Amino acid sequence: MAQPKSATRAEMTVEAYARQILAPLIKKSVDDQREYGGVIYRNTATGELGKTGPFKGDSPTHVDVRVWAPEGKTRKEWNAGCPTGTEPVAWYHTHPVKVVMTRDGLMHAEWDKFEGGDQLISDSFLLTGYVATMDRQLWRYDYPEPVMYNGERVPSGDANGNYTPLNGKL
Repeated sequence: MAQPKSATRAEMTVEAYARQILAPLIKKSVDDQREYGGVIYRNTATGELGKTGPFKGDSPTHVDVRVWAPEGKTRKEWNAGCPTGTEPVAWYHTHPVKVVMTRDGLMHAEWDKFEGGDQLISDSFLLTGYVATMDRQLWRYDYPEPVMYNGERVPSGDANGNYTPLNGKL
């Protein structure tokens, strides 16, 4: 078991759960050449962790983890796709390839980065992001400190989050 980098017991529990999900999933992801992912949630009554997915992506560089509310549902009603009585606390996914073939040739897949759509999910939903890379490294992205607006925590548009490798390979 790798030494956690999280600071609180609750964060350590989520980190260990993400590691438990992603350790077998990165192998499947590399074998299938597809990203996989989902959301980690906490039961508000029991504190127990659960997950959505893993959902299979449509390419080696994209997976829809279903956090965005479908038409006709509010963001609050949708709850990042998590069951009623839970709150989303993190999300997880894989980066299975270093390069992908496009019609324009080989493209670097940003396999060792957490940016673009990855960062957008974490920052927009205030969810810690976990990614397992094809070299079996587990990374964590902590969203920027949110601000209070009308009594609710909302994303801060001015700050950058922190992306760091976690101890131990998957």
